[in-house]
Amino acid sequence: MHSLFTPYTRVFLLFICMFFIDTQCVHAQIADSLSRQANPLSGLRLAGPGDIDPGRPLMLDPMSTPMYDEQFKKVNPGDFMKIMMSNEYIPEPYVDDTKTVRAFVLRKATAEEKVMMSNIPKGQMDQGQSELVGTQASDFEVVDLKGKKYKLSELKGKVVVLNFWFVECKPCVMEMPELNELTKELKGKEVIFLAIALNDKKRLKEFLKTKEFDYHVVSNGKPVADSYGIKVFPTNVIIDQNGLVKYVSSGIGPNNKANLLQEINALLTK
Repeated sequence: MHSLFTPYTRVFLLFICMFFIDTQCVHAQIADSLSRQANPLSGLRLAGPGDIDPGRPLMLDPMSTPMYDEQFKKVNPGDFMKIMMSNEYIPEPYVDDTKTVRAFVLRKATAEEKVMMSNIPKGQMDQGQSELVGTQASDFEVVDLKGKKYKLSELKGKVVVLNFWFVECKPCVMEMPELNELTKELKGKEVIFLAIALNDKKRLKEFLKTKEFDYHVVSNGKPVADSYGIKVFPTNVIIDQNGLVKYVSSGIGPNNKANLLQEINALLTK
């Protein structure tokens, strides 16, 4: 969930793209509600089956694309995450005349949609499909919260593991214990773990007073995330000893740590 997010929002929206269920009654209620108040969706219309390419996952990004509840009140990122994780709501895309998605309305899911969603694996990960895999990793220079500098081009000979995250992203926080285990299992190995956070230093230091994260945490990491085209959080990227991207996964899943460990060990044994 900035271009955010999140774990299973890609899966969620694939579901939306492929399953435009007949919800005329629901949409009539929405239209009636709009007629009785200022319309924040003025000039937009609910996307139909022909408006969105079912092969292209949409990205839920409350920072750049407005999200509204059924009363058409804007939803903030923190509440948005809670709503999405409840599996009680469907984010419906609204498009302009060019079929560009400009907003989402989070409406109550129908009984049939809830059944469909229950069959979607939670925290499903997107692996091995990233265009980044096999490319030269974008160089960057960052400083962690302890003041240590890291420049990717100077880390040749080491495996570099990047975790893109932000404090308000619940799945990002959920995977931290496993990532901490990963650093412990690979302690002493030629691996650098960098947590590229979107938050500023003050917010991160406050957060880390109560949460343990054993990566080298970097603040204000949006420029790095943008250079890698990161749109879903959390996203893990593994870069080999020659600076090539070897693995990318988005979201969290039951094999998250095992997959990362397998990929890293494969590089260390080459």
